[in-house]
Amino acid sequence: MSDIERENPEGEVGGPPASERQASFVQRLHRHFGDDVDPAIHLQGDSEDADSDTIAPSAAHADEDSSTSLGLVRKLTEQVQLGSRYRIKREIARGGMGTVLRVWDDDLRRNLAMKVLHSRQRFDEESGGSNFDQEKLVRFLEEAQITGQLDHPGIVPVHELGIDDRGKCYFTMRLVRGRELKEVVDLMRAGKERWTRTRVLTLILKVCEAMAFAHSKGVVHRDLKPSNIMVGRFGEVYVMDWGLARVLGRKDSRESRREKNEEASSLSLVRTVRRDEYDANPDSPLITMDGDVVGTPSFMAVEQARGKLDEIGPRSDVYSLGSILYFVLTGRAPYVTEGERVSPHTVLNRVLQGPPEPVATLAPNEPPELIAICEKAMSRDADARYATMLDVAEDLNAYIENRVVSAYEGGSFAEFRKWVARNRGMAAALAGMLLLAMSSAGFFGVQKQRQVTALGQKAEQIQAETNRAQLNAKRAEEALALAEQREAESAANATLARENLKNVEKSGYMANILAADYSLRLNDVKEARARLTASKTTL
Repeated sequence: MSDIERENPEGEVGGPPASERQASFVQRLHRHFGDDVDPAIHLQGDSEDADSDTIAPSAAHADEDSSTSLGLVRKLTEQVQLGSRYRIKREIARGGMGTVLRVWDDDLRRNLAMKVLHSRQRFDEESGGSNFDQEKLVRFLEEAQITGQLDHPGIVPVHELGIDDRGKCYFTMRLVRGRELKEVVDLMRAGKERWTRTRVLTLILKVCEAMAFAHSKGVVHRDLKPSNIMVGRFGEVYVMDWGLARVLGRKDSRESRREKNEEASSLSLVRTVRRDEYDANPDSPLITMDGDVVGTPSFMAVEQARGKLDEIGPRSDVYSLGSILYFVLTGRAPYVTEGERVSPHTVLNRVLQGPPEPVATLAPNEPPELIAICEKAMSRDADARYATMLDVAEDLNAYIENRVVSAYEGGSFAEFRKWVARNRGMAAALAGMLLLAMSSAGFFGVQKQRQVTALGQKAEQIQAETNRAQLNAKRAEEALALAEQREAESAANATLARENLKNVEKSGYMANILAADYSLRLNDVKEARARLTASKTTL
């Protein structure tokens, strides 16, 4: 049973007496806790102030509230019949600062979550206020005011901030039904309930959008982790627990006290919110000795771990988001091995010493693009991280949509390759058309080549025949010239033969005459007659 329920056995938040029912929240806050507890958070710009008189203090209280800024929330909704409006159902969660209850709103007939500051944090008029922790009360009010002004679908809306007659502060907000992101990641890794990596990444995208909105208002969460992200039954995603949030540019009494401890090391300034979890739960948030919560070590940026509060900004939340992606990819928180139970102090030591074990070592089969996004977001150098949550979202969207992830690669070739992967059907059709065009061009090219080859062969044949004809003609000319030469030689030979024949015949006549003369001298008349006869035939 919670402290609230023990004090109120009827199951109702105690109603104020009639004298207080018309008093504003600020008036009752002042009455119970003094003048200096209102943090006076105001995230709206001048252009966003829809109704200035709901913010400015009234003339009657202007001087009274100028030093404490109590006028900022003086016009909060009047608390009417608190006891009859809310009925406590059960306790949902309990932290070092407050208890979250499930309550029933009788007026609007709905279940709500109510966060109540622990009952021990009350102002005791008899002891002069020594029985309440002003630091925790201020943080509680900061959480209510910051969360109430972050009007975004990814941030649970605050409905009412109030205080009952016993001095217990509370605020009500939407009751979120769902699971922590950690449980969803476990289901994804087990392949259950159709949870896939892509579905989980879409959840992280919504976290990026919610955090980008908070950063635009100058608010840094400082404790982003899977257990502070709730996933509703219908895809809703909520960034929870803004109790550690810091408003940039805002300096309060805690910072003044912190400046006195600048020379102390960050390790010497650390303790846990819940002492019973100090030695057993690395997911417990840490808190500096002056009361400023700095976050959860496993998901804490380096500058946050070093206590460099002036360096904490949106990039610190970017680091935490990278740590969540680390958890999604590896199944374990950074700096903590699976099943290991170590104190937050030990984990903080590891954060300060160096980076966690690389994702590529623990999960070598994970997409290199996601590993690159995680490593860039978790860079120990803040300037090397993504500048904004929207930049992280852009790269995550690029991965989901199969576009080029800037943290991994770039260039025209990468863009073309991703376009092909993203438009497989169209790319296949274009490739088919290109292949057909190339095939047609090849076919016609081959046909043309064949034609050219045939024409070339025909030309070569004609040229060969022409060459042969020219050779034959040359040979014919040479043969004709030779024939003419031989004919001339034959004619000359014939003339010579005739001359020789004549000479021979003339020689035979003379020989026959000489023989006939010689025969007559020998008185051989018969032989002489024969020779004379033969000489006649030779003429």
